[in-house]
Amino acid sequence: MNTRDFFDLEHLRLEAYRLLADGYHRPEQSFLDDLVKLKTCMEKVCGKAGKNINNMQADIAGMAGPENLEVDFARLFVGPFNLLAPPYGSVYLEGERQVMGVSTADVQRRYQAAGLDVATGFKDAPDHIAAELEFMHFLIFKAMEAANHGDANVIVTSFLNQQSFLEVHLGAWIHDFVGNVVDNAQTPFYRNLARATEAFIKDDYHILSSVLTSWSTNPEKAAETESFSGQC
Repeated sequence: MNTRDFFDLEHLRLEAYRLLADGYHRPEQSFLDDLVKLKTCMEKVCGKAGKNINNMQADIAGMAGPENLEVDFARLFVGPFNLLAPPYGSVYLEGERQVMGVSTADVQRRYQAAGLDVATGFKDAPDHIAAELEFMHFLIFKAMEAANHGDANVIVTSFLNQQSFLEVHLGAWIHDFVGNVVDNAQTPFYRNLARATEAFIKDDYHILSSVLTSWSTNPEKAAETESFSGQC
């Protein structure tokens, strides 16, 4: 993979994580409008997820607007009673449907170590799936920012942080979460969103691991990103 191809991929990953995160907020027309962008990203980085996004577009074709999704969204992710698909990592990582446990504290620590605080307008737990997807977006952004400054060490550190976060957090609980969504969603829209999310995360982890392995065996490959300074 040459330098231009590498950074083209980073732009796609950046956009994919941001748009997937939007899908786990209360449904709005802006997200439905952005499905075209999400489909374009996924078709280039994860074909299986691209098919799911295409199905989502078909799901909403006959809908008048996002209000048709609100009931299912609330049933799955909000409540007020039993959550059918809790969107919190600690529920799956710590058992007994525990929220705000040790794993949540570790997520918060990672956010702070990366120089990121949960937005004051975000009223949910730090390990909400939308927050964790947005954190991956942030780490990719920081890596690309480092490339603009020609700092290969920061790029490698960011990639290591991304890999670790998927291993310990988001990638570790996404399968069980998606199982709950698929089993309980009343709309194919959310089943397809969940399946696309899992497929993308699995593929993205392999991408990260492949890049890091390449850099570990040939450090000059990481240094090559410095030549892209000021262009991404």
